Amino acid sequence: MSPFKLLIVITSFYEGIKGTVKFNGSLSESFPIFSDMKHYCVLAPNLFGILSLLLPYALNETEVNVCIRTGEDGILFNLARLPAKTKVRMPLIKEMLFANYAVLATHLEESLQRFIGRLTHACNEFGLTISRKKTNVMPQYVSNVPCISIDTHTLEMVNDFTYIGSTISNHFSLNAGLNTRIRKAATGMARLTKRVWKKNMLTINIKMRVYQARVLSILLYCSVT
Repeated sequence: MSPFKLLIVITSFYEGIKGTVKFNGSLSESFPIFSDMKHYCVLAPNLFGILSLLLPYALNETEVNVCIRTGEDGILFNLARLPAKTKVRMPLIKEMLFANYAVLATHLEESLQRFIGRLTHACNEFGLTISRKKTNVMPQYVSNVPCISIDTHTLEMVNDFTYIGSTISNHFSLNAGLNTRIRKAATGMARLTKRVWKKNMLTINIKMRVYQARVLSILLYCSVT
């Protein structure tokens, strides 16, 4: 199969797709689906594999790294153990891969701009495109706000970044993520006031099941309890 025909096949998986909802044995009318990535598509693992190969290819000649000092004794929150010379690891990182998202880490603005430039060039070679709207820069403890760009587009500076329901803050606080989770759960509960909570025909058992599915799942998403 030629590359052009293969591209047509891959494009057909994502363009003009529609879906229906089945309830009580009946199907709803079809509606369009707009999605940048179908995580259950058979092509998804291949795209993730391409991205995992692309990052080392783009950054293999860069020497700038970020050192992370971690303990190996199983005591996660014992900061007094970090200055120790034994049972301590100091891995050097420059990129982190999260499914179809990537994080570039560096101490210097010039290094980050160089990383972005090399990644953009590698994406062009692989036939991929970096989303300008979804790419942000999160500076931490800097005196001057960095200016990072992709081609002629200047990337937005943010203090908080949300990825799959989890909020990361530039000051390492969990408050932003917790407040966002509580706010979304409270909004979901308020929207069900007339449809569920005030419906006398619904039993307590049904209301509890709705609460667990619609409210509690949002509040405890990605949490281990």
